[in-house]
Amino acid sequence: MLLLSMVALLASCGLVDIEHSENGKLDGYWHLVQVDTLSTGGSLDLRQERFFWIVQGTVFQLYSPDLSFGQRYVSHFSYENEKLSFQQFYYDQRAEGDPILEKVDLLQPFGINKLAGESYDIEELTGGGMTLSGEELRLVFKRH
Repeated sequence: MLLLSMVALLASCGLVDIEHSENGKLDGYWHLVQVDTLSTGGSLDLRQERFFWIVQGTVFQLYSPDLSFGQRYVSHFSYENEKLSFQQFYYDQRAEGDPILEKVDLLQPFGINKLAGESYDIEELTGGGMTLSGEELRLVFKRH
């Protein structure tokens, strides 16, 4: 009880920043497990692969320990009216100022086909799973 009181006091004084996100169930570490091509009905099983979408606050991150020496990519996004939209993507390289990503092929293993302006309708979002539909693909995730 004393610890909670101290944290509340420090937060009210501005000494501790407690983040608040409006993302609800969207926040988290998501494992891309299936990609369906909408035009052909084809499906790719990725359960054994390691492609992750990480959502926290206003930042979105793509990560796979198996690609490009674990390179990470970041973007800001909007989440409203059951739609998830991404802005420009960047390399997650703080020391270099997060350079703009200019090659879409680096994002394609994660189910993203545009460097900017990609958006998905949220078909399903639960505590354990998420399904998104874009112009070309349906992406299925499991919370990791």
